[in-house]
Amino acid sequence: MDSLSREVVKIFSSLSSQQQQQQQQQPLQGKRTTQDDAFSRESVARLKQTISNPNTSTATMKDNMVKLIYGEMMGYPVQFGAIYALKLAQSGQTVAEKRAGYVACSLLLLDGNELNIMLVNTLQKDLSSSNYHHVIVALITLCSMTLTDVIPALVTPVLQVFSHPQETVRKRAVIALKRFYIQLPEMVLPYLNQLKDALRDPEPSVMSAALGLFAEIVKDHAEDNKDLVPILIRILKQVVEGRLPKGYMYHGMPAPWIQVRCLHLMALLGFNDLSASKAMTPVVMAAFHRAAQGVDAAFAVLFEVIKTLNTFHPDIILELVQSTDPHTNPLLVISRFATSANPNLRYLGMALLDQVLPQAWCDTWWTDSLLTAVVESLDSRDASLQRRTLDLLFRLLTRENSLNIIERLTVALHSTEDPLQRDKLLGQILRGSEAFGQSEEWYVDSVFALLASQNPAVTLHAAELVINVLERGKIKW
Repeated sequence: MDSLSREVVKIFSSLSSQQQQQQQQQPLQGKRTTQDDAFSRESVARLKQTISNPNTSTATMKDNMVKLIYGEMMGYPVQFGAIYALKLAQSGQTVAEKRAGYVACSLLLLDGNELNIMLVNTLQKDLSSSNYHHVIVALITLCSMTLTDVIPALVTPVLQVFSHPQETVRKRAVIALKRFYIQLPEMVLPYLNQLKDALRDPEPSVMSAALGLFAEIVKDHAEDNKDLVPILIRILKQVVEGRLPKGYMYHGMPAPWIQVRCLHLMALLGFNDLSASKAMTPVVMAAFHRAAQGVDAAFAVLFEVIKTLNTFHPDIILELVQSTDPHTNPLLVISRFATSANPNLRYLGMALLDQVLPQAWCDTWWTDSLLTAVVESLDSRDASLQRRTLDLLFRLLTRENSLNIIERLTVALHSTEDPLQRDKLLGQILRGSEAFGQSEEWYVDSVFALLASQNPAVTLHAAELVINVLERGKIKW
């Protein structure tokens, strides 16, 4: 916890203690005093007076900013302090003082405020400062700021610190640009080539931050970023082989969060792309073999590996599942979790099954023990495990098994008391009956019996959906 955070906690605790004392001093017959009333009566008016005193030191102004933030948090109009917050950000003598000013600015300034121009100038000045602490404070502010009208003027200054000698500065710059991209993608996309340099940064922390940035970009522009494939292969191989500093080992697993990010990006880039999928499969399998030997954090990597392989071009997983060798067929690992007596591991097993492509289900890995585990999970007293297994059943719906699965979903609908789960199950039953029903007569009989069951989930809206399906003649068997 940094110095500003400690001081914030100290002042907030002091304010709360004062309010509690005031409440205890109130007579029992008196008006009930709430925390926000106490702060408003005792502090806001005095704060407005003291904050405007030109002789106030920056240290005192910092404390005033913390109180201002507290007042804003309690819902009071404290916009009068915006100009003073900006002045503190400009003239603060310490990092804590500048941070207090910037935090208050982030809370009090809105898009279109005339003070935003002054804020941009202050941020630009700090971004070009020779004191890297000031640069970091400015970048942290940008990472949490929601003002879109300041972004165009700050993209270039942030890009300029990409070559800063301090890794913390480079990492924060990447995170700030991720924030910019989420708010105004068109301001960041022209600089993609420069952003990709962050993936080659020698510091793993910067590289990891860049993976988070490109997770957002590739989600929207996968086809335009196929050149990331060799970069991601190199990064994942470097991590799996344990070539990162020892500080990145977590429970015996090398940088699992970096592996998960790489795998997520690979899944996006390999979707329906056979060439890219083939290029990435060897290193993904290397990550699988390393994770299969671990526990805890390794399970997250295993899950992401199975998800990634099933997101690749279908030919990849269809080729892998032909083998009965656990080293070459990754789906054989699912049985280890799905049949476990530990409900958490069994939940993971059901989640892994839910990731498998329908066409990849075959006898090389799908065994009677797995089927038994699924049936047992449906009757589990663990509500989370039961819900996950029901989702799996719905995903496995076909014309051949629709009678049994829809019947099972209907039983679950009538037995659950969770309104959200009821709504979800009803939707699954209606969609499954429409898509995989045995005949039009069966659909009408089963759905109307459900609507007449007086289940709380069956609303007028659900009845209207069924009527619309019948009117459109959408059912085709």
